[in-house]
Amino acid sequence: MTTIDELLTEAARPVLDAVPERASTWDLYAPYATDDDVERIRYPLSRSDDPADLVAEAEEHNAWMAQLRDSPFVEGGDLTDDAMRAFALMLRGPIRMVLTGVHSGLAGPLDVRVYADTAAGVLWSWRPDSTQVGGWGYRELRTLFDRVVGFVPEQRRGRFGSVMLQAGPSGELAGRDAEQAARVREFLRRPRTGTTVVDLMAFDRRCAQFPRLGYVVVDNDLGRHVLATVTEPGEGTTEPGEGTQLFLVPSDRDRLAQWMTDAVEAAMTCA
Repeated sequence: MTTIDELLTEAARPVLDAVPERASTWDLYAPYATDDDVERIRYPLSRSDDPADLVAEAEEHNAWMAQLRDSPFVEGGDLTDDAMRAFALMLRGPIRMVLTGVHSGLAGPLDVRVYADTAAGVLWSWRPDSTQVGGWGYRELRTLFDRVVGFVPEQRRGRFGSVMLQAGPSGELAGRDAEQAARVREFLRRPRTGTTVVDLMAFDRRCAQFPRLGYVVVDNDLGRHVLATVTEPGEGTTEPGEGTQLFLVPSDRDRLAQWMTDAVEAAMTCA
C-alpha cells in the first residue's frame, strides 16, 4: 500500500541520489551567540592549549577567505564589517532556508542557503564552478524570497490538476486516496527537467523539512508543480503519518516566493 512518505521520496529521488548529505537549516544555528563569538570568525583564536587546534582554526579561516576572495566581503586581505554582519546572521538569523536541487542545464547540484532576520539577509549559492554570496537590507520579506527563487531555473506554471491526499493512521493511502496516489505516481514518472527540495525554518518553527514536512518542487514536461505535506497533529494523533495531508499543486516562481513569504509571516505571528 502506498504511503505519503513513499510519494515524497519518489518526488525527491533525483536530489537524494545526487546529494545524499544535504545541508540543514539547523547548521551553524546559535541564537544566543555573542558578538565575541561572531568576531572569532574574523580572528580565530583557539581556546585550547593544543597548538593543533589553532592551526586547524587558521586553516578553516583561510579556506573561508579563499571562497570569499572575489566577493564584497573581503577587502585588503581581511573580512569587512559587512562580512561580520553576514556571519552574525548565519549564526543568529531566525529565518533559515536551504534549497537543494538537480536541474538539467546546471553543471552540478543547486545549493542555496539563506540566513535572515526582519531587517537584512545573506544568501549563499554554491556551485561546482563558482560561489556567489550577497547581503542586503530589505523592506519586506517578499523582496528576499524573490531573490531566492531567482536561483531556481525558470519553468512555466504547471498544468496538472491539483490533488489532495489524506493519510490514514499509519501514513497509508487507502480507498479514493490510493486511486489519487496512483495519479500522483504517474505524474512523478514523467520526464523531469528539475527537482528542488526546500527546507525552511522561521523563528524556531519548522515550515518545511524533508521528509516529515516535505516541500518538493518538481519540474517536468507538464511544467512546475509542488508536492508538499501539511501536518495537523490534532488531539489523539500518535502515529507518524496520522493527520498528514499531501498536496500536489501547480506552481511557478511567483507562487514559490509567495509561499515562502506566507510561511515566514505565519511563523512570526506565532513567535
